[in-house]
Amino acid sequence: MSGPPAKKQRFQNKKKFYQPSKKQYLEVGHKGFLATCNFNEKDCVRECYNILNQYADELYGEESCEELKANDQVQEDAKTEQPESDDIADALQKQIDATQQKAKQTKRRFQVVDTGATNCVFIKTTLADPTAMTKHIVKDIAETKKQKTRYLLRLLPVEIVCKANNKDIVDSAGQLCDKYFLNEPTTFSIVFNKRFNNDISRDTLIKELADIIHAKNVKHKVDLKYAKKSLIVEVIKGLCCLSVAEDYMGMKKYNLVELGRHNADYDGKSDKLPSKESNEDKKEVEEKSGSDTKVDNIKESCDETKDECENKN
Repeated sequence: MSGPPAKKQRFQNKKKFYQPSKKQYLEVGHKGFLATCNFNEKDCVRECYNILNQYADELYGEESCEELKANDQVQEDAKTEQPESDDIADALQKQIDATQQKAKQTKRRFQVVDTGATNCVFIKTTLADPTAMTKHIVKDIAETKKQKTRYLLRLLPVEIVCKANNKDIVDSAGQLCDKYFLNEPTTFSIVFNKRFNNDISRDTLIKELADIIHAKNVKHKVDLKYAKKSLIVEVIKGLCCLSVAEDYMGMKKYNLVELGRHNADYDGKSDKLPSKESNEDKKEVEEKSGSDTKVDNIKESCDETKDECENKN
């Protein structure tokens, strides 16, 4: 006897349609914010949007309503358009091209961009100066002593994105040096990090960048611990992010979690643990009080002896 007939697989002839990815990737010419996290990129992106929108509304006002309504207008136009020709495929292609062009014209204030590296998020922005906004965020957290992020660790401004080769990096760094290191003498440092790139030599690049800074003003001095200005070089695969940060080491390397945690621990310890000076003062007070009580006891004993002698006489 033959076995039961094999069951036919469902959806055997189902067509597979290719859906293009909606991700945007880091490109040359972008500017924004570079954020780092620990294996929670989605939560990090959410916190980036929250904190950036909060401070951007305080500094520059709320985002314009025209940009927010642009996406709704694109969908309405796509629905109202009807195919004029008999060929349905051509009509659909025209609608797709029209929606893509309108979508490119709409730009949000902050937009996440894929860097291709793990635990590294880039937020593209339309703001003119991301460095000023990052400086304001770091100072506010340091002054208010409130921890506002959990997954977002470090938030760095990025003014220039160029290709990861020595020539482009030196040329782009020269533009930043003209902006920050041209006038008054100051102390500086160079912070270099690279991810998924072995073509760039760290030592040679740092020497070339230091020569450029000294060429702008000979009185500039290197200070690796307490530099007033730090040239940040972040290499990610084939691209390089450049910026200049003020008081980078003093502000815990722009680590928002460390800033809030350091201040919170300091306040808690200062309230709970007494200082050494207070303990010494207490000891001195106790010793003085003990000595005073001894003197009073001696005086009382002398008075008693005098009274006894007078009574005998």
